[in-house]
Amino acid sequence: MRILNCNITLKKPIIKSKIDIRLIIILIIYLILGIILFRYYQYQINNDGIGYINIAHSYMSGNVYGSISDYWGPLLSWLLIPFLFFGHTPLAGLQSTKLLSIIIGFFTIIGIRQLSYRLEMSEVIRTVVLLMFVPLILYFALSIITPDLLMVCVFIYYLEIIFNLEYPNKLSNGALCGIFGALAYLSKSYGFTFFIATFLIFNLFQYFRNSDRYGREKVIKNLVLGFVIFLMISGLWIGLISIKDQKLTFGTAGEYNYALVGPQSQGVPDYIEGIHNPNQINSKLIPKQWSPFKSWNNFNYQINLIWNNTLKIGTILTNFSILSLLIILAYIIMCIQPPRKLLSQNVLYYLVTVLILAGSFVVVVVEERYIWLIFVLLILMGGYLINLLFKIDFFTKDKFSNVRKTLVLVAFAFLFITMPINYLLQNVNTGEDSYYQSNILNQYGVHGNVASNDNLPQINYLAYCMNITSFGQPQNNISASKLRSELKKYKIDYYFIWDNSNQSTYMGNYSEITNGKIKNLKVYSLN
Repeated sequence: MRILNCNITLKKPIIKSKIDIRLIIILIIYLILGIILFRYYQYQINNDGIGYINIAHSYMSGNVYGSISDYWGPLLSWLLIPFLFFGHTPLAGLQSTKLLSIIIGFFTIIGIRQLSYRLEMSEVIRTVVLLMFVPLILYFALSIITPDLLMVCVFIYYLEIIFNLEYPNKLSNGALCGIFGALAYLSKSYGFTFFIATFLIFNLFQYFRNSDRYGREKVIKNLVLGFVIFLMISGLWIGLISIKDQKLTFGTAGEYNYALVGPQSQGVPDYIEGIHNPNQINSKLIPKQWSPFKSWNNFNYQINLIWNNTLKIGTILTNFSILSLLIILAYIIMCIQPPRKLLSQNVLYYLVTVLILAGSFVVVVVEERYIWLIFVLLILMGGYLINLLFKIDFFTKDKFSNVRKTLVLVAFAFLFITMPINYLLQNVNTGEDSYYQSNILNQYGVHGNVASNDNLPQINYLAYCMNITSFGQPQNNISASKLRSELKKYKIDYYFIWDNSNQSTYMGNYSEITNGKIKNLKVYSLN
């Protein structure tokens, strides 16, 4: 237990050099690998990514009011706009998201280096830790189009400030926290609640850590200023989406996802509505809001949801590294000490952040990208534990101590970088088949309105690449007569049938235009 009790207090600042050649080398390695991998991930596409690209194009066309969304945060789309000026093709849109993500990752690594100084570790360990982030940040940047990396980047700079032992001494620290909090909210609406919770809690920690009245007054000033600036900036966007929705809201992503996992939910409306106009919403199929306190059955359902999501988070963290849960457990043990002493320990701030992040999603829904910030914090927390481990006699007293340290560092790094490296190696050229398939379909003159018997994500990707409009897919077990009626009602120009569906027999005299030259796909012209 000697290691677990060897905490570094927050009362002694850790000095860092302003110019770090090792950081520069790591950033160069990151950029080189990013450029190499870019060509293999430039075609990656997902529904949210299409949404952010389309919103950016909408801003560029001057449709500002129509671009305001209560579901998608605006910041990623705003940042995409300068890139989209250099290319207007669908592929240019995808490439722009990847270039932007790589740039965001560049600044994320710089921020992580700053944040790492809130925990004591030798420069050798710190360098190894920063190198470990190269494949992880590239994984974040290239695996999916999402604002989650942007939010991680912003929160890292925010945490670097709020974890600083000198935080109360500068009023600007509170102001900067407010700015970063607002940027996180503009990235994703989750940033709104996360910032409010953590900023309040960490200021309370700073307040009670300072025993003198003057120090506590400075904490209060920073708290008030930070919240004022945060609400001023966030309030502008809240006002816009509230006016558009005609109700007060800071975003609907959270409430929609919560409704989506509710006991009465039928699932994502696009999959159950059948063929429909994408610009019209069937209000009957929108997941209904629910409360766990409305009935005993709802309460039991919520408990099961929390349990299942807790298990899912545990699985995600274990898949990331088998050390993840052990590191969290070690920090919990290190936090078992008197409150006054605990508030001066840096481990508390990291542990609380991890628990707030995990606890935020167990109630609703969990996806891996939602907790990417935990991945970042776990590596830093592990680096601190390695630093404590290297202080025991086994790693200091004989000529083989450096060999042991090297082996431990290699093993530590290996257990955290295996997952992102495996992904980056095994998923090259993802989305490329969709892009080339769209080119082939363009040669057949596919245009206008389309629908598909199945494989809705794929048809959405093709619709983006081909600048056509997807009207979704029919309901399961639809009859031939009803299918033909819906195709006529919505003026569908082409109907896609994937794999060996028996719906080919529904097409009657409609002509199949590809002559079977596209594997697992038949396209029928309805005109």
